[in-house]
Amino acid sequence: MTDNDLIQVLWVEDDPDVLESYPDEACGEGLELVSYLCWDDAKTALECEFNRWSAIILDAKCKYHRDSKDSAIVFLREALKDISTICKEKNRVIPWYILTGGDEIEVSDCINDDRLKWDADWTVEKHKNFYSKVDDREELYRRIRVHAQKSCRIQIQELYRDVYDQLSDFNGDVCEDILTILEAIHFPNSHRDFNPKYFYNPLRQALEHVFRSMGEVNVIPDSFFSNDIVNLNQCFMFIIGKEAEKLGYKHKEGGITPRHISDMMSLIINLGNANSHSFIQSHSTKLSDEEIQKFDNHIKASGCNSKLLIFSIALQFCEILQWTNRYIKKHPDKEENRKNWVKIEKTERENDQKELENGKDYEGIIIKVKNDKGIFLNVKCELYPYPLQIKPRQNDLKEEDIVIFKAVQEPNKNNPSKFYWIASEVRLKK
Repeated sequence: MTDNDLIQVLWVEDDPDVLESYPDEACGEGLELVSYLCWDDAKTALECEFNRWSAIILDAKCKYHRDSKDSAIVFLREALKDISTICKEKNRVIPWYILTGGDEIEVSDCINDDRLKWDADWTVEKHKNFYSKVDDREELYRRIRVHAQKSCRIQIQELYRDVYDQLSDFNGDVCEDILTILEAIHFPNSHRDFNPKYFYNPLRQALEHVFRSMGEVNVIPDSFFSNDIVNLNQCFMFIIGKEAEKLGYKHKEGGITPRHISDMMSLIINLGNANSHSFIQSHSTKLSDEEIQKFDNHIKASGCNSKLLIFSIALQFCEILQWTNRYIKKHPDKEENRKNWVKIEKTERENDQKELENGKDYEGIIIKVKNDKGIFLNVKCELYPYPLQIKPRQNDLKEEDIVIFKAVQEPNKNNPSKFYWIASEVRLKK
């Protein structure tokens, strides 16, 4: 292993015996400890070679200035304050660790909580916030190596602190996928094989989590979450002030979302529908070679295999998440929220759609259209990319004869990863 391969660690230590022996130990773990005798010198190195360092180790009782006396209180107070300031200015987190020769209360009292961002599990496991020179050196070296490998994720968690705190309540895979997109934005060299097509469905699932959080405080009626399945389309229609016809509700105030939020949600839903449901490709779904090829051709034809597009949608989702959190904090009262549910009566047009809705036992779209002879036909169709169009599977009608203006989703109870599409408003082209 060459020096260039070693993880660079800025190390503040003034004990001659330690300075001689510890670097060899750390080298065996893939670390290069670059030593400085006081904080003044270490601070200069941190500022001048900021991008070099992957971690910082501070001996608890080192010197602040070259001519200072050893003092954990002064040294740690000033060093940790400087590290925080410099990292904020450089917009990057460098994990730091305290290494001490004894179990000293004085040391613990001087260590702030910044370290919990990367090292909280150490405290949970060992009930201390520093590492012992006697017992914990090997473990410290190992943890630094692991944290350095996770450095991109640590940076993202800090850059998107408010968003991350909310994402942590999500399904683990969904949270992981969104954080991966954000990493690919800021650290492209760490995600050279990033493929946008894998992330449409996770973003759609993330939007489902947003609607679930609104349902938990009764902003959205509980009937929209039947059998623990989110009716995405109906939730969206309800909160933007449209009639959620299928479930029979509308919002008393005529919608709660600002225009930019509803537009962002619509984009996620439309692109997610077009690029996820017909050919779901996720980390947990195994597709046949034929399905993968069909999916790839579809993505290429739709023009949606763009990193910039998926990046922009992920950032828009972060804005949606922030808006939702603010709205829920402002409207936490379930009883008051329920007062905004307005039950709508079944209309004649809805009753006319029953035959269509009964087609949910079929996968695809079931529509009722009139042919050129004035005869109504039930035609089974496939959903095509945004803008929504349909292709008939019967020879009576040509593809260009039909345009779908509105479609709703029906979950497949036997296979939650599949959805049925019911066309509720279609027309023949003139």
